[in-house]
Amino acid sequence: MNRSFNLLAIALVMFSCSKDKDSSTDENEMPAPLAIVSFAADVHPIFLTNCNGVYCHGGGADGKNFTTHADVIAISGEKIIGAINHSAGFEAMPKSQMKLSQGKIDTITTWINEGGLDN
Repeated sequence: MNRSFNLLAIALVMFSCSKDKDSSTDENEMPAPLAIVSFAADVHPIFLTNCNGVYCHGGGADGKNFTTHADVIAISGEKIIGAINHSAGFEAMPKSQMKLSQGKIDTITTWINEGGLDN
């Protein structure tokens, strides 16, 4: 009986001292760094292909142009994000076309949220 009691006591001590694993991040684990989205390599090609045609903003008739970084940052990031998401209250872009792929939308949105760097 004494031996059973000792085993039970040891089991209780070990169980009560064990660290419960929860869904929160371990303090030693670091989140993976996010890649910075590049205007030149990631964002500008999307604008050139989808927004800067002669009959779109490339013609410059509406005062918006997507040729250079300076042109793009002159437009409110909120307007760009609203337009490419076809959100209510914004003119859907690309105009009279399907919405950009979610990957392209995410790339542009991330770049804007990272500060619209000229990189």
